[in-house]
Amino acid sequence: MIVWLNGPFGVGKTTVAAELVRRRPAARAYDPERLGWMLKRTVGVLRPGDYQHLRLWRKGTITGADLRARRVNSLFVPMSVLCRGYAEELIGGLRRRGHEVRHVLLDASPDVLVERIEADQVPDPRVWRLDTVGAYLSARRALRELGHVVDTDDLSPGEVADAVEGFIDTS
Repeated sequence: MIVWLNGPFGVGKTTVAAELVRRRPAARAYDPERLGWMLKRTVGVLRPGDYQHLRLWRKGTITGADLRARRVNSLFVPMSVLCRGYAEELIGGLRRRGHEVRHVLLDASPDVLVERIEADQVPDPRVWRLDTVGAYLSARRALRELGHVVDTDDLSPGEVADAVEGFIDTS
């Protein structure tokens, strides 16, 4: 099974994925952002912008997650994909390769999201994450329709992981 943890930048997807992997020894996380960084340094020189707009990134992400998921019990993919069409392309591509895929949106209210981002001790991603809050709010409704939603406002990372496990174990 592949669980795609989506949501705004700074909501805690990577932290929750790490907690889920800690709880499930046969599970692993897969970070498609590494492929994005590589493409940004190569193809991005010729075609600047968000690497998610590159079909090569989306195809590579499907291939990478497919290969990784075949070797583990559960695969957690903590990756913000705010374009619904891209999220559907990624999830659909993985399903066509035979995987059960659950999309879980980790949601936060704008005030809580900004508070969490501002509490980040690393300044570079903090500024960039704050700049993306509006994009998330614009995409929020469409993303909520893709699967399960966890409202993270009043939850610890462990409680968010509990909620995600509930979707895995009962669906």
